[in-house]
Amino acid sequence: VGCIYGIFLWLAPDARQKPKITFEDVKKMLPVAFCFMGAHSASVFAMGMGAVSFAQIVKAAEPAFAAVIATFVYGKSVSKAKWWCL
Repeated sequence: VGCIYGIFLWLAPDARQKPKITFEDVKKMLPVAFCFMGAHSASVFAMGMGAVSFAQIVKAAEPAFAAVIATFVYGKSVSKAKWWCL
């Protein structure tokens, strides 16, 4: 649903401009895409293993995984409040 809405916003007159993506942008997105692929693969693997509880643990760990990646790979700081929530 979100993808259709985004495409509509780019195609509709008086909406948003289409994004201009360069090769440098693609290179910057590759680590994020790779991590997303790993997280998605792990969740699919967990669902296939049969234990629903294990799948829920893997899915619940995704925000913590994203915070760790943001801190150590991208050097972005995560607020103390967000760390306490995780």
